[in-house]
Amino acid sequence: MSQVIKQVEERSVANEIDMLLWSDRMDLVAIANSKGEVALHRLSWARVWCLAPPYDYGTVVTDMAWRPDGRILAVAYYSSHSHIYLINVENKNILHKVVSAHAEKVTCISWAQEKSDLKQNEDEDPITYTKYPDHSSKYVLELSPLSSLSPTMTNLQDENTHSNLFHEQKDLNLLLVGTDEGHLRMSIFGQFVCADLHLSDYLGQKCSVMSAHLSNDLSTLHVTVKCESSVKIVILKSDLLKIHSKEIFAIAIKDAHLNNLVSYLSNIIVLIKESWETSLLEMDHKLSYYASLVPDGVLSAEFLDLLMFGITSSRMQKFLLQDLTEKGLKKFGQVIEMCYANIQKLLLKHVTKAGQNITFHLSELRGMARLEHNFKEVGLSENAITEAVGANGSFLIKGGEMHQIINHFMINYKAFFRWIYSEIIHLMDEKVVPEMPKNTQQDVTHIMEFVLNFDHIMPYGRLNVGKKNFTVEKLGQYLNDYPLRIPPETDENIWEQFLKRNECFNDDPHLIKHFPNYSLIMQFKQLVASIENIFSAPKSLLANHFSVSHIINCLSIEDSKPLYLSEINNHSDSTYITFLNKTSLLADGLYFLELFNGSNKVHGVYFYFKHSDNYHNYPVLDIKFYSQSILSVLLQDTNLNKNGILCQLNVSFLKEKLVEIDLSQDVCNQNLPKYNAFELGTPLQKIVDGMPCSYFAVSGCRRVSIVLSENRKRVRLYEMEAEEDDDEDADMTNSARESDTSMQEDNVVNE
Repeated sequence: MSQVIKQVEERSVANEIDMLLWSDRMDLVAIANSKGEVALHRLSWARVWCLAPPYDYGTVVTDMAWRPDGRILAVAYYSSHSHIYLINVENKNILHKVVSAHAEKVTCISWAQEKSDLKQNEDEDPITYTKYPDHSSKYVLELSPLSSLSPTMTNLQDENTHSNLFHEQKDLNLLLVGTDEGHLRMSIFGQFVCADLHLSDYLGQKCSVMSAHLSNDLSTLHVTVKCESSVKIVILKSDLLKIHSKEIFAIAIKDAHLNNLVSYLSNIIVLIKESWETSLLEMDHKLSYYASLVPDGVLSAEFLDLLMFGITSSRMQKFLLQDLTEKGLKKFGQVIEMCYANIQKLLLKHVTKAGQNITFHLSELRGMARLEHNFKEVGLSENAITEAVGANGSFLIKGGEMHQIINHFMINYKAFFRWIYSEIIHLMDEKVVPEMPKNTQQDVTHIMEFVLNFDHIMPYGRLNVGKKNFTVEKLGQYLNDYPLRIPPETDENIWEQFLKRNECFNDDPHLIKHFPNYSLIMQFKQLVASIENIFSAPKSLLANHFSVSHIINCLSIEDSKPLYLSEINNHSDSTYITFLNKTSLLADGLYFLELFNGSNKVHGVYFYFKHSDNYHNYPVLDIKFYSQSILSVLLQDTNLNKNGILCQLNVSFLKEKLVEIDLSQDVCNQNLPKYNAFELGTPLQKIVDGMPCSYFAVSGCRRVSIVLSENRKRVRLYEMEAEEDDDEDADMTNSARESDTSMQEDNVVNE
């Protein structure tokens, strides 16, 4: 029984559609409209979700790409800058954002994946084949969701912590991003940038990247660029991805884990800062105001006079009775105790856990780096990893130091506020509560230590230079990005004494160092920089390994006109590329090229479309590879109605007509044979009756096609491999032709 193309749905939309893209794994089509909205629809046109643009005004979608497994959709936006969002298909959460620092526009994005069937068989050569499985889930500590710690931390940040960008990924996949400035960035999982190529440097002139395509074994990169009015295909070679794909995959997994942990730590530090500011802001403000009224050193002297002799000035009495007050002191005592308990919990349960997980991943990386025959070629350095292990250890030491500061402060603080509360009661001529214990000699020592800290009043922060500020404790200095004002005393520390007596150990790179003058923020920044340093060499190495194999000059085209092309990898070691000969308003045919990845040989041919009863060729509106064996073409009828025609061509018939191309000449200027595609085999055709067309999208995996009308507000969905005896229009529902408003502004959920 032969197959036919069957219409299954027709819809109208409120806004012009700019782009359509089928998922090869699910019955989903991604749609971008003129308002910058991106929506997901099923084959039945039921909307799954709709995502508003990142900016309300002037944002357009320049390209979209599905990750090969269909779980992530990459969307390139452009307003004044380019933004690339990696979106979770299940819930439209944004897993990763890339914002361009320059005004260049993203012109193309595509997602390539290493083919599993091309990988070396483990049983055939167990010596050279090495797996690097990710067993981190078995050994690392489970981190608490951020949303459970604070309402300001959303579930989205929790999802980023357990990012789907690398979750359950078994094959190496790369996101290719090209810009109108000739830049091409390659990133593993869309996150780990492994190469940044400048095509303009290879060509010696400015260019714009129109498409980028990797071969199945990742050794050959085909980049189609537009230079002024000419279109060229630049073929770049690099064996690094092909030979060391497993090593690069393992490094990218570790980079993703470490990035998530660093992001988690950054959020925890924000929570620590919020807890500290909540507890001390009001008290510090009051003491700062009082300190500004007296000369330096007088504040602590007045408190000591009150402690030792019970003598107080009128100014101090006013401060205690009117500024601090009995109720204010009680409230402050409760708040500070609760907040410091929260800070200790964040340090012990969250900072320490995340730091230990970082140590695990760094240790695994260091083990990889010691396999120099595998990982040295991709730029992994054991010295850089050892430095990061030391920085992480120093960060954890600083967290432990903060914990000790809190314990010590809580003892002094309780003694101080218990004493100051009793003094306020005395000044108010009220009886002291009988349950309130009297100060012991040890309490007096703690109070004196607390009060003597008041002498350390100095400019607090770089933004307040010259302004007298006050801090009632020593913890806040750890949460600023400059050295500690009151570093801890370490003279009695046995380990510090040992290091002073044996200075030779200080140069040992494996020794975890303590930086007494560093704050927690400074230590965290040092950790982040050391982790980035690990991956800097692998990220730059791949770009240097790419070299130009050859350049194919294709055709001339006006800058204002779009380039219609499609490309796909063949089962054999070659790539098919086809593009329209659109030198005028409408294309009268297409070029079909086969590029052989192992050599500089290129074959090509030219096809046009003409029925025997027509005087003119059918104009070609769009082309897409339906599969490796089928090329889909959207034609325009030559009658007055300008109906569209869907045509399926067998690639095997087209391939028989290929001839070798002379690379020294432009493809369009060569005397290539020209064939009528309708005379090759029996092309499958379907007239899109009553609808002038402009664009279409196909998916051989899902066996579907969607055709867009000329005004871009009407779509028709087709089943491409239906049975001939089915009534083509039997499944059309009454609602199929009703207007669909699912992408109107008032129905969009803003993010």
